[in-house]
Amino acid sequence: MKKKVLNSNDNTVLDIQKIFDLIQYGKYSEAFLLSSQAKVNDSNKNRLFHEWVIALNEFYSCNKRESSIKMLEKIKPGKLENELHFRIINSLMIFYLEDKNKENFLKYKDLLLSNIHTVSNNALLIKILSNICNGFYELEYYTESLNFCEKIISISKKHDLYNFRFCKTLMIKIMNLFYLGKHEEANELKNNFECFLKIIDKQNLMECLDNAINKFYEKVNVCDDDCYNNFFKLFHV
Repeated sequence: MKKKVLNSNDNTVLDIQKIFDLIQYGKYSEAFLLSSQAKVNDSNKNRLFHEWVIALNEFYSCNKRESSIKMLEKIKPGKLENELHFRIINSLMIFYLEDKNKENFLKYKDLLLSNIHTVSNNALLIKILSNICNGFYELEYYTESLNFCEKIISISKKHDLYNFRFCKTLMIKIMNLFYLGKHEEANELKNNFECFLKIIDKQNLMECLDNAINKFYEKVNVCDDDCYNNFFKLFHV
């Protein structure tokens, strides 16, 4: 059998998939370098995608938050018509959350939710809902965050998506329950979660959760909360 010869379009698809994989693991500098190389032969077809990658790299690798936000504001779509459009708005929402801009976080959260019914990619759907869930948690809207935890868990179970994001959602749910005063339910879920982590061989996550729970019981102030709230921040794509 002859090997299939990749044409330029095939190579572009492969490059974009590699870039997505790098972003997924927080390797923004590497994603930016590959994007810079790929767009040379891209005939401007994926310009919006490459500009999104630039903004991610500037925000996370270069700490140029203001310029990266301005870049996404400039290229953001008027309508959410494809997955990339959702990813750009999702990134804007996250940027504003990390920049402590509650108003714009809620603004883009509403935009995403008003169009979320058009998202058919379950992984992307869970990613967006997870970031909203985490945003509510960081803003101390524990009831709202808990509601999104339930939605994410339901979708994950339906489609057998028991990945790292699922684990983090369970941890956020446990912490929401603690903050809402539902300690018995939180401890029961914590015990079940510990058994689940043993099954999937991810016991290292339990230490992170225990640290967060210990902080909760120590009644730390809001400033100290930042050191463990940051643990729940998701990889943003």
